[in-house]
Amino acid sequence: MKQFCFLLLLLSLIISCNGQDTTKTVGFDSPYNPNDIISGGLKDKTGNLWFVASGRGVYRYDGKTFTNFTKKDGLCNNNVSCIYEDKTGNLWFGTNDGVCRYDGKSFSSISITTHDSSNINQSPKEVTGILQDKAGNFWFVTLHHGVFRYDGKSFANFLSNEVLLCISEDKNGNILVGSWSQGGVYSYDGKSFTTLNGFSDDMIFCMLKDKAGNIWIGTRDHGVDRYDGKSIINFSGKDGLCNNNVSCIFEDKKGNLWFGSDIGWGTQRGDACFYDGKSFINITAKEEFTKKEGLVYCVRTIVEDNAGNIWFGSRGGLLVRYNGKTFTNFSKDVSIK
Repeated sequence: MKQFCFLLLLLSLIISCNGQDTTKTVGFDSPYNPNDIISGGLKDKTGNLWFVASGRGVYRYDGKTFTNFTKKDGLCNNNVSCIYEDKTGNLWFGTNDGVCRYDGKSFSSISITTHDSSNINQSPKEVTGILQDKAGNFWFVTLHHGVFRYDGKSFANFLSNEVLLCISEDKNGNILVGSWSQGGVYSYDGKSFTTLNGFSDDMIFCMLKDKAGNIWIGTRDHGVDRYDGKSIINFSGKDGLCNNNVSCIFEDKKGNLWFGSDIGWGTQRGDACFYDGKSFINITAKEEFTKKEGLVYCVRTIVEDNAGNIWFGSRGGLLVRYNGKTFTNFSKDVSIK
């Protein structure tokens, strides 16, 4: 029953879209589908931007044109949850059907194996996070079977009963994973996973390691925690954070930390803001790019391009570029054709 309740919570996050005004919400009364989400993004080493689009695979933007890659091009599944670039420049995609690696020319699939036969209707194929550690091992976070370590030949499974969404590595080489099944944050020291205590919430959505080595942890209800390996500092609405439901975190070239939030848990809209080390600046309070279209502003991914523009992926299939003053809408370039 506990697992069932957790999955219901996760489902409600996925199919719903946090804020303060009466802007029309992307919902079932809107022509924009709230399940159509630009939910992941990345800038690769060559400067291309990559975006995940619900059910439509991934899009690469070279600064001029968008190129769509789907199952017909070798992607193992069109439902992609995350993107990761390894040390050699290969791109890894976590999907609903395992992991795909792209070497710049072609895709290859990595089959994750498990010895857990407790539920034959669930498999370790739904990958929600990817990491390559300092030793070169790959880690794959999954929805139903915990996390897998892959050394290039074999897999080791940990936390097999946890619903996990994110992963990071701290400056000491410990592997941190965030649980959505009220497990909080787990740390792996090379021998075993243990629970880290003291965080503001036990339901974790996202993680990011900043340039100083701090781990920022986005939570469902209590804002974001900064963890330096010893102490934890929480930032929430009372400190100026635009929303306590943090769905994504990004650090730009200047060292600003960006935070996005999604709608859900009875709230009306999401927001975006950044932290310059002293205070939070709420972007949506300045300009709402969706206002003219009657859409909610909710942020599921944040990426910076070579020119310093910030890109936001949202519900309703929205993809926009922010140059610090105005927004440009690129949603049609990644829309359903």
